[in-house]
Amino acid sequence: METFQLIGYAGAFIIGLVMGITGSGGSAMAVPIFNYIFLMDMHSTTSHSLFVVGMSAATGVLLNYKRRTIDWRLALYLSIPMVVSVFLVRKYILPMIPTVLFEINIMELQITRDLVIMVFFGLLMAVGAILSIKRGKASYSSTSEIKKGPIFILLMGVGIGAITGITGTGGGFLIVPVLVVFLQCSMKKAIVTSLMIIALKSFVGFIGDLGSVDIDWILLLGFTAISITGLAIGIYSSQRIRESNLKKGYAYVILSISILVLGRELIHLI
Repeated sequence: METFQLIGYAGAFIIGLVMGITGSGGSAMAVPIFNYIFLMDMHSTTSHSLFVVGMSAATGVLLNYKRRTIDWRLALYLSIPMVVSVFLVRKYILPMIPTVLFEINIMELQITRDLVIMVFFGLLMAVGAILSIKRGKASYSSTSEIKKGPIFILLMGVGIGAITGITGTGGGFLIVPVLVVFLQCSMKKAIVTSLMIIALKSFVGFIGDLGSVDIDWILLLGFTAISITGLAIGIYSSQRIRESNLKKGYAYVILSISILVLGRELIHLI
């Protein structure tokens, strides 16, 4: 096994660890690992990422179930429109996008679908992280109340579903800020509720890809098993970490990854 692949499998453990602690961030690392280390095209990358993140999130929900920390009402409001929009995007819209979007002949530059998706992905992570940092010092009640109307929440779900359907992400880096900032969840409740939403949405997105993407099942299952191990350790550790530190750690991890992704993609344009 090559050194790069070993680094990729080590990354699988970190993916699970971060998801267990913060309820998000799995896809923020899975997408770059599959794309940069295992050299998959973006459609295959996002498919493999959806499976890993979905399985890890589902395991997190099961491990947290007895603690009664899932806000089922918010999970329902957000997950239904997300699931529908993710499936439609993955099944019908993404396969229609050409590999090369356009060329700039003067600079001999190709703007590809993969490049646009990765830049979009990096920008989304940066926005999610900045939202969390700006609100990091705010205090929230331990019980969530839907301050926004159901229509607002449904539209939010459709938007996050469409965005994460294109990027192949679980969307926790967007879902957690929405739950905490807009819907006033405590951070620890937002983490587990986010895992529930991510699991449902990721599996539907992956199912939407079956038949249009070649899946490396040996790589995928091994990677997922390592990720789940990291997740179990992360969940155990999160119970011993102060909520304010969870918020800060979550935000700065996502912001750091977004900078790395944007930097790598923009360097390729030079």
